[in-house]
Amino acid sequence: MPVHKTKVFGIGLSKTGTTSLARALDTMGYRTRDYLGVTRYIAGNLSSVNLEEIDANDAFTDTPIPSFYKQLDQQYPDSKFILTTRDIDGWLKSCKKQFTERIVARQNEATSQLHTDLYGCFAFDPEKYASGYTRYVNGVLDYFKDRPEDLLVVDICGGEQNWEKLSTFLGHPVPEIPFPVTNVSAIQWMNIQNIVLLAKQAGQKINTLYERDCRHRANPDTSPINRLLAGLSRIFSIFRSPGNQDKARLHKATRTSYKIILDGLKKMNPSIPVIAPEHIDTPFVERKNQGYVWLVDPLNGSGGFTDHNGTFTVNIALIEGGRPVWGVIYNPLTDTVYFAKGANGSYRIDGNGEPEKLDRQVNHNSDNNTVLLSGNNEVPEDIKAYIETRYKDYNIKFTDCTTALCLLAENRAVMHINLETTMEWQTAAADAVARSAGKHVVDYITGEELVYNKESLSNDKFIAE
Repeated sequence: MPVHKTKVFGIGLSKTGTTSLARALDTMGYRTRDYLGVTRYIAGNLSSVNLEEIDANDAFTDTPIPSFYKQLDQQYPDSKFILTTRDIDGWLKSCKKQFTERIVARQNEATSQLHTDLYGCFAFDPEKYASGYTRYVNGVLDYFKDRPEDLLVVDICGGEQNWEKLSTFLGHPVPEIPFPVTNVSAIQWMNIQNIVLLAKQAGQKINTLYERDCRHRANPDTSPINRLLAGLSRIFSIFRSPGNQDKARLHKATRTSYKIILDGLKKMNPSIPVIAPEHIDTPFVERKNQGYVWLVDPLNGSGGFTDHNGTFTVNIALIEGGRPVWGVIYNPLTDTVYFAKGANGSYRIDGNGEPEKLDRQVNHNSDNNTVLLSGNNEVPEDIKAYIETRYKDYNIKFTDCTTALCLLAENRAVMHINLETTMEWQTAAADAVARSAGKHVVDYITGEELVYNKESLSNDKFIAE
């Protein structure tokens, strides 16, 4: 994805719809960073901002961007600025929940000083916060009063949840998907480790059924009566669809896994809808404006489960405004977990070990010329030609899509190309892991990052690297 020449700075204060704006900009194709944070702070000094991140990306929202809009305007001329505003009573209620004494005590000194400069305090004080909000907004409006073409004021929280205003301001086509509306508070207190445990519970139950079937195949009951029943079963199987027993076992395992996951997710947050192969009857008109949805594949890799010659996984992803932000993949056969929680990065856990963070830097080793393909056991000529435009020396390996994206996140390959249409729940969790590890997962034709919770609930061929 190319870096845009014009920077876009979201300069609305925290709790004014900044995350929704970030997701909208991301959907429009901007490399977007939401909440860079600060580790050092000097008022009015751009050394407080990670300028390497600014140079490497296109759009930015939340702390510390609002505190440095004047300096960023001077450093990056011709930039666009978006001020997200909100009804002050609603904003104060949200800040009261967010900036409690207990929460702010965990923050570093730089963050504390930045908030103090904005509001006169860090922990919530309604009068000081209200005064700081009014002072800040008026200051922005005054600064841009003679440059209306450079400032967009939008109240996302108040209902301005449409593309026209934003698209017109940025000179960008209106996206075809609904405007993302996110609510950070909905997931703020959820723990990714609880999702990991949920995936492991479901996967271990599947594995119990899988191993039981393996033992039955290896040691069939050879008593006379069972030999007779087996013979009759083979005779009657002529009149039945092939693989009925395998289908029944697969259905039982999938249903069992899904119930464990569904019950667990509803206990964590009953307000977030769940989309899965077993539960896809929610009309698009009802789910399209949901800020968050779960995409769940309770048994990904049905062939590996029924044939006992491949792998299968449990996949759980949280979608925020069409973008996978949390992802958990559990492989019961290897007792391996991959997981990601947005900007916190991607991790791998082997057995009962500690989480190991995946390095975002490319690992230049002897295996790093590997291109992973899924969805086809042959390399089409157009795909071969595309690969050769990127890499002179490479080797092809075929694997399933979930495994490929996880290996890519570990830098054990340079590229993954998926050659088939996949359902969103098949790819979302691994997509989240890859993205959080610094990879880009884009549509093969358009080059746009994959979007989730669409009306079709499917993605066409895509490339990740």
